[in-house]
Amino acid sequence: MFFDDLEIPDAYRLDEVGKGWDVAMTTLAHERRAGEFEIPVSGGQIQRAENKKKQPPKSNKGQQKKKEYPLVTLAKNTHRNGKPTILDPVLRDKIMQALSVSMAIRQHRRVRNVSGIVDSPQRMAMQEKLIISEYVQDVAALAMEIEGPSSTLYVADDRAPEAGKWPLSYLSSFGGTIAGGSSEIQRNILGERVLGLAKTK
Repeated sequence: MFFDDLEIPDAYRLDEVGKGWDVAMTTLAHERRAGEFEIPVSGGQIQRAENKKKQPPKSNKGQQKKKEYPLVTLAKNTHRNGKPTILDPVLRDKIMQALSVSMAIRQHRRVRNVSGIVDSPQRMAMQEKLIISEYVQDVAALAMEIEGPSSTLYVADDRAPEAGKWPLSYLSSFGGTIAGGSSEIQRNILGERVLGLAKTK
């Protein structure tokens, strides 16, 4: 939709003329949790990034074992051809690939918390948003593949594996790949404005 001869009073303008992109990027930075001010989160809550304090690492003392990767647990508790799904070599390989990405994301966050290591202040946040939103979607899709036909069961169905959370997670994941700038937009910004690649036509 185009508005011809539309004039906006200067009182409604943010920043200088021609700085609209910077204003939009600042807004999206907070949505990607890269800003310094108030950040809206799910449930209508607000968290203040500048007051966000790191919590001391929890002690593993008294814990018998580390929490198992969710897809491993799911594969152990579901069956295919009369055998636990975890024994399917193809799915085992896919689960390990997803686990590898999970560990890479953890290391990415560790690096992000080191001040002064990045040349572009928003680069790490943009990378993290892109990677995590697509990772969540891929994991949910793999979980549905592990569940097989049972993944079609509604959350209210008592027979739905893990209370039907994985199909719901998959459907919800598309919002994550759109919010804060879609994955396609993220790649364009990272390529053109961070890496300095030529703009696409």
